[in-house]
Amino acid sequence: MSDPHDPRPSDDVAPLPSTPGEPARPDWRIRLAARLRSRGATPNGISLFAIGLAALAGLSFFFALRDPPLAGVVLLVFAAVCLQGRMLCNRLDGLLARRGGMVGKAGEVYSDAPDRLADTLIFLGVGYGLAPWLSWASDLGWAASLLSVGTAYVRVLGLACGLREHAQGPMSRRMRMIAMSLAALLSAIGLALGWTQWVEALLAAALAAVALGAAVTIGLRLRSIVRELEAR
Repeated sequence: MSDPHDPRPSDDVAPLPSTPGEPARPDWRIRLAARLRSRGATPNGISLFAIGLAALAGLSFFFALRDPPLAGVVLLVFAAVCLQGRMLCNRLDGLLARRGGMVGKAGEVYSDAPDRLADTLIFLGVGYGLAPWLSWASDLGWAASLLSVGTAYVRVLGLACGLREHAQGPMSRRMRMIAMSLAALLSAIGLALGWTQWVEALLAAALAAVALGAAVTIGLRLRSIVRELEAR
């Protein structure tokens, strides 16, 4: 029986401590991170799990238009769920590392490298999934993948130059996943209504938006880095 004066949650999972300068506020993600830590989860393990979710999303996109419409609808909704799960993993691994005092020596590698692979699996899944109907879609998938990796490269380049982190731009990792999740859900609706060609165009447009937005993001970050270096 739990003590009514015990400030911890009733399931006896100790909350993660606040980081200096961060306002203490109730957050279900913080509680979830605390529960995961109590079950032995690690930031690196969560980062690797995010790759699995990205792979499932990519496979779902790949097969969505090849399967019967009902199965395709389920796959597209599942892809959106996996993308949101990946975003949650990206949040949870940071919470465990920073607030849970679990920053590992190779933490930076596990923080960045899995994300680059995850982006690639997702966008190539969409591109090659559309390729039987749009021959250029696979090229668009590669463009979205490489430009997304480029946004992270430029961000890390700024840090390597001794500057603050430059994370500005319209197509950050979070915005990429939001764009593809929205495209997946709208495509599921379109497929349920029998609008197959519309779905193909929508998914291709989502890839193009990611590629274009990532290119703009790279340009903005490079310009900001160069200006900051020249102002030293």
